[in-house]
Amino acid sequence: EVMALTRNDSCVIEKTGVYEDYRGGPHAALVVNDDIDLRMFPRHWTFAFAVEKSLSDGGLRRSVQVFDAAGDAVHKIFLTIASVTEEWPNLVQDLRLEPQGSPPALIAREPTGAAKGDVAKADQLRAEWDKITDTHQFLQMVRKLKMNRLGA
Repeated sequence: EVMALTRNDSCVIEKTGVYEDYRGGPHAALVVNDDIDLRMFPRHWTFAFAVEKSLSDGGLRRSVQVFDAAGDAVHKIFLTIASVTEEWPNLVQDLRLEPQGSPPALIAREPTGAAKGDVAKADQLRAEWDKITDTHQFLQMVRKLKMNRLGA
């Protein structure tokens, strides 16, 4: 069991569970079960670090922290009290890439594009929105309407 954390300026999502039922693919990967429902886009996962932080109570917090090419945190996985901590050294060794030690070179993020909407399609956008059964259908919907998420 671990705690999965995804955070950005708009939200913080914390889920505790097991990464099971993993399904990988060329565009996206999924972990979908009762505890964790996660869609990942591995091409954006550029750097990952195994982190051990000493706590004031004498404990140790262990995590795997994933970042994109610009250095922004994408996803973090924290061991919990129920995790099999004896496997931590093996996990770190198995995922370790060489060489270690030099800081990663970051790539500047491209600015977000301007809002692309169409007021004449507002009623169509609302009608399509009402048909959505999963939030992951949103981007496909706005592409079909020749908009982007900011314009919608």
